[in-house]
Amino acid sequence: MSWSVAEITEEVLSQLPQAVRFTAEDEALLTRFAPSLAELEERLIRGFYDVLFGHPETARILSTGERSEREKALRRWWSRTLQGPFDARYWQWQAAVGLVDLRRNVTNPMMIGMWGWLLNALQGELLETLRLLPHEAARLMEAFHRLAATAQALTAERKAICATT
Repeated sequence: MSWSVAEITEEVLSQLPQAVRFTAEDEALLTRFAPSLAELEERLIRGFYDVLFGHPETARILSTGERSEREKALRRWWSRTLQGPFDARYWQWQAAVGLVDLRRNVTNPMMIGMWGWLLNALQGELLETLRLLPHEAARLMEAFHRLAATAQALTAERKAICATT
């Protein structure tokens, strides 16, 4: 049976318990803090690709001349994520990222590891750079953790998605 990306996205999302899925409340919180979060873009993107280009296993799947292009792609993701909406198209796009990653030989450990890096870096930035109150930073990080869990679940299904194309 051949499934579309939309069908696979729906199936993956249905398997996630509601408590771990990104919610409308999370979206509202990101929207509220979007102007402040946008200020973190350059630091997060630079750090993200410093890690990738600094590790031999991830550096081997990236070419030196493409860093600017990769950074632009992450900027588009960050901007789109901060702007919303988190509708079916957004989640299908996240699932499609898995196709691109698969074709580039990005493994699940690489993808999950970089989500971990992003979440840790983001937490530090919320407290140190944005100086959010601890309860605000904690709530925002909960939203980002649910975003990460939802996106990772979709991206991890890339082999199923690839089989449909």
